[in-house]
Amino acid sequence: MNLILKNEIKKDIESVNKTLSLIMRPKCNLTNDVYKQVIGSGKRLRPLIVLYTALALGYKDINAALRVGSIVELIHTASLLHDDIIDEALTRRGNPTAHKVFGTKSAVLGGDYLYSLAFNEVLSFDARIADTISKAAYLLTEGELQELENAFNPSLSEDDYYDIIYKKTSVLIEASSISGAVLGDDKYIEAFKEYGKNLGFAFQIKDDCLDYDSDIETLGKDVGSDLKEGKITLPVLYAQNNDNNLSGMIKAYFDKQDDLLYEKIDRSVKENGVATAIKKAEEFSEKAKCAIEFLPKSKYKKYLTAIADYSIERKR
Repeated sequence: MNLILKNEIKKDIESVNKTLSLIMRPKCNLTNDVYKQVIGSGKRLRPLIVLYTALALGYKDINAALRVGSIVELIHTASLLHDDIIDEALTRRGNPTAHKVFGTKSAVLGGDYLYSLAFNEVLSFDARIADTISKAAYLLTEGELQELENAFNPSLSEDDYYDIIYKKTSVLIEASSISGAVLGDDKYIEAFKEYGKNLGFAFQIKDDCLDYDSDIETLGKDVGSDLKEGKITLPVLYAQNNDNNLSGMIKAYFDKQDDLLYEKIDRSVKENGVATAIKKAEEFSEKAKCAIEFLPKSKYKKYLTAIADYSIERKR
């Protein structure tokens, strides 16, 4: 993403942050502290998608679009609080995780507060938006449970992987683009559903590759944690296709948690799986862009296209 585009989008991120601060006014200081610990300098991807989708379709009420986007961001942030507890993560967005700073009880309740606040706020909008966002929230949780159920399962199929990441990641991004279309012009809901779904796949696959191909300073969170948590991701699945010894090594690692064995697996995934998985992410990014090709030229179409490119170009 070029510097001019980044600066233009940065202004909209600031508008999202202002909207979030207007919504987030808890009477309990601890709730606010937990929220500030996790919200950090996030990408605000989901609220930007709501905003740019609505505006690309001619919607005029920027404040309403920002508010809907912020509702989605509250749900995303709540899921991060709970994810970090489940994964026993130490860092998030370059900072210590909320449960490490304030304790597990506070982080769990902070996430519950954000979910509840989001569901209360969404009642002010079109029932289709409330339905879309609430459905995405329960599917997100279902995806987390499916991932837990399949932890340390070296036989996870590619279909199962896609089902999990659709629910864990794509569904909330899809809900963002659908909500923007409901605000702007509901004739284009299906097109933006495709945009959001494919963008979500691209984003999560890139995330899964970064876990093997980045470092904590660049990424801002723990790296190399997926396999240690028993998660079989797309780069691993592709690496297994190219390295006949890898499946056996993974099974042995899940039994023994041997560091030397992990290093061999990590090297094999980097050599045999990451590049192919990145190509798959690029395919999904292209599908996302194709879904909105019908839009007339505008800066908002340009931003949506740039977000699709960013999903695979990013380093964190």
